[in-house]
Amino acid sequence: MKFLEGLTRLPHDDLFIHLPPHSVPLSPLREMAPARAGCCPLLLLLLGLWVAEVLVRAKPKDMTSSQWFKTQHVQPSPQACNSAMSIINKYTERCKDLNTFLHEPFSSVAITCQTPNIACKNSCKNCHQSHGPMSLTMGELTSGKYPNCRYKEKHLNTPYIVACDPPQQGDPGYPLVPVHLDKVV
Repeated sequence: MKFLEGLTRLPHDDLFIHLPPHSVPLSPLREMAPARAGCCPLLLLLLGLWVAEVLVRAKPKDMTSSQWFKTQHVQPSPQACNSAMSIINKYTERCKDLNTFLHEPFSSVAITCQTPNIACKNSCKNCHQSHGPMSLTMGELTSGKYPNCRYKEKHLNTPYIVACDPPQQGDPGYPLVPVHLDKVV
């Protein structure tokens, strides 16, 4: 156990350098085989944490990316943040840290997809900025554990940037549809 505790204090590049000799077994040809005993539990733990994070952020299977965008971000009539977030959190079964609600119909957000392309935060070129300032509400998690999540509201009137893609089956018939809220400007 002390060996594993020592691994957590090493930089990741040093994990394989500091393995004890018995954890790098030799094959019958006297070649080094992969170290299993020392690194696999750590790697499996990291892989498990990564998979859990990806699953938490994943959209529901029965929704397209655009439908999930609409569920999370489109709210033409402002509602209390705590109740609006409870709907979103039911899908993920966790308290989402931060969410922005755009107070305009989906059709208006879809029209934003027709503005000139700009670079997204991830360097993709499928983002589009709203024509001007729009009413929106940002909800930031302040306390609680799912399902009792509590949020602080911040009302803004500012432009936003969305990523847009061609529609999938089941999406409205716009040339491009919003699939991700990239940034509030």
